[in-house]
Amino acid sequence: MAQKKLYFGQTEIGFLYGRGADQWDGNHERRIDISFMTFNGAHITKNQVVGFSLGLDQYDEISIIPIALGWRGFLGKEGKPKIFGGLDLGGGSAILEKKVSNEWSKSWYEGELMFSPSVGFSFPAREGKTALSLSFAYKRQQFSQFYGVLSRSGSQPIATDLLPPGYNSLTENNYLFRSFVFRAGLIF
Repeated sequence: MAQKKLYFGQTEIGFLYGRGADQWDGNHERRIDISFMTFNGAHITKNQVVGFSLGLDQYDEISIIPIALGWRGFLGKEGKPKIFGGLDLGGGSAILEKKVSNEWSKSWYEGELMFSPSVGFSFPAREGKTALSLSFAYKRQQFSQFYGVLSRSGSQPIATDLLPPGYNSLTENNYLFRSFVFRAGLIF
């Protein structure tokens, strides 16, 4: 009997659907953003996989690279379509975003917590080595934007013990994107 392969890979692309910014009349605009994800793991049982995921979520105003530990579980017979569930928990990086700095101020983004449960279907290829995947997920992604006014020589910040050295003020805006995710891809 041949040994089962240990490695598991899943790569998907799709879109994030969610509520956008508040408008002047209290309504919210809808947003549709692009999402790419690749999951690499190892089988711990016949139908369960643990590993890590890495991706790119391109929101209107920012690119976030989600990095997470994950789990995938499958239900169904070998060689037949299967139902699978997954859970990814990790954080996001805003490393692709430009840090703006001049003699008066600095501005930058920082990624934070990411949580994403998912459910999907896999449809095996004829040879059985790969499968088409369709998945639906909920994704909760946090990130922050910082804007700091720098101290000029000779000026003293108001509360030196609350601010990082060299700043007169520091503003933090926190963002939370909650999205329904629809993706298609390959399992190999």
